[in-house]
Amino acid sequence: PALDAATLRRCLDEAVVAAQEAGDLMLECFARNDAQGAVEEKSSATDLVTKYDRQVEDLVLKRLRAAFPDFGVVAEETASKEELTDKPTWVVDPIDGTTNFIHRQSECCVLIGLAVGKKAVLGVCFIPKMDEMYTAIKGGGAYCNGRRIRASGCRDLKQALVNTHFTSYSRGPCVTERLLCMFRELMNHPVRGIRAGGSAGVDMIHVARGRLDAYFEVGIYPWDVCAGAIIVEEAGGGRGATGGV
Repeated sequence: PALDAATLRRCLDEAVVAAQEAGDLMLECFARNDAQGAVEEKSSATDLVTKYDRQVEDLVLKRLRAAFPDFGVVAEETASKEELTDKPTWVVDPIDGTTNFIHRQSECCVLIGLAVGKKAVLGVCFIPKMDEMYTAIKGGGAYCNGRRIRASGCRDLKQALVNTHFTSYSRGPCVTERLLCMFRELMNHPVRGIRAGGSAGVDMIHVARGRLDAYFEVGIYPWDVCAGAIIVEEAGGGRGATGGV
């Protein structure tokens, strides 16, 4: 069932508080400069997690579950424990851009999305090093620290600044070849420029506020894009698949 406007607003308020608290924890880690010593490998040497990913996820999920005990939860560090269904479901990436976080770069964020019927209806992205809180509710526009934001509206690839990300989840031959083919096509078009940021959430936010004109990635998960997708859409941007890979 759809959520009414008052419930969505309450959901947004709780998600913003959770994201702020999570961002504060990330800033504490930056100040201590100890993330390098807290790194573990997941699926590969490039798919990393830190103790802070788990601490941030625990903090966020505790607040959201207390406020909305009947909602589902799909989160990166506990991904195997619950599936995405049609019921209202929080979709959380506690630290998106973990490798950037480990190396103390600013391009990392907290992502909290809410999906109903497997479609994003609310998104929150907090980039703590920039002190930027991005929010959107379906049909209500997209905002940064309370101010309305809009995508660039660029429709000509020759004028576009495009961002991508070499995924940490999969670097097998199929994914790698697909990504390199897309690079070649864009360079030959040509686009104005190509960048690689390292955080799907931050990249999508840059699209939403017109800092970038497009972002694409091969090999991605719901928690990487749920929050960013609704923020981009509410900023006037669009989204689509990269050919089923």
